[in-house]
Amino acid sequence: MTELWFDESGSGDPVVLLHEGVVDSRNWDRVVPILRDRFRVIRYDQRGYGRSPMWNGPYSVVEDLVSVLDAAGARRATLIGASRGGKIALATTVAHPARVSALVLVASASPEGGLSIEVTPEQERRWEEAETSGDHEAMAEIDMEIWAPMGADEELRTQFVENAVASNGDDPGEGDDAAAGRLGEISVPSLVITAGRDIPAMAAVGDRMAAKIPGAQRAVIEESDHMVPWRAPEELAHLILRFL
Repeated sequence: MTELWFDESGSGDPVVLLHEGVVDSRNWDRVVPILRDRFRVIRYDQRGYGRSPMWNGPYSVVEDLVSVLDAAGARRATLIGASRGGKIALATTVAHPARVSALVLVASASPEGGLSIEVTPEQERRWEEAETSGDHEAMAEIDMEIWAPMGADEELRTQFVENAVASNGDDPGEGDDAAAGRLGEISVPSLVITAGRDIPAMAAVGDRMAAKIPGAQRAVIEESDHMVPWRAPEELAHLILRFL
């Protein structure tokens, strides 16, 4: 069993959707209906996010994902990870290669770093004020300016605000960098997707990961910022379906 919230729909080979570090599994709401026509789609809220319990001490992000696979009865699955979810997918692939059948990285962070996030002096000032006062809604507003510059409708904004405590907290989760220096060990079919309107550093991060993962395919969704599953669900789903 797992204490984490997850759901599943559809039938066929299992795929697991892993969300970004600033939102929760609702960010896949627009992709799930497309994928479940062909796959058994499993998604979960990472610890501290959405409907899953807050962390209460150190934990393993990899073993959390494995617990979801076990609870869903999925011996092997394709892992589709966005941003932080991509790092968790990579870590799980190297730690438990027998549990992973394919890998899709969507605007993924890299376990090897190299991501530079540029903020303005005004954003820094507002962040310091919000952090001092514990104003998580103000923190979420700055997160949206950085990660969702194309704008946030009420549903997306709600995700940012409701998950601001987790996304800006001192998350004690361990193991998401397990794939650092080990990308060359990945042997499953892999697809690396970046977004044309994401922060500039993300394209180079994607290029480097694709170059190090043997046989990895590369794709770009031009008209999307970092929130790819929300911003471009049909194009993303099409790339995934064509790849798998």
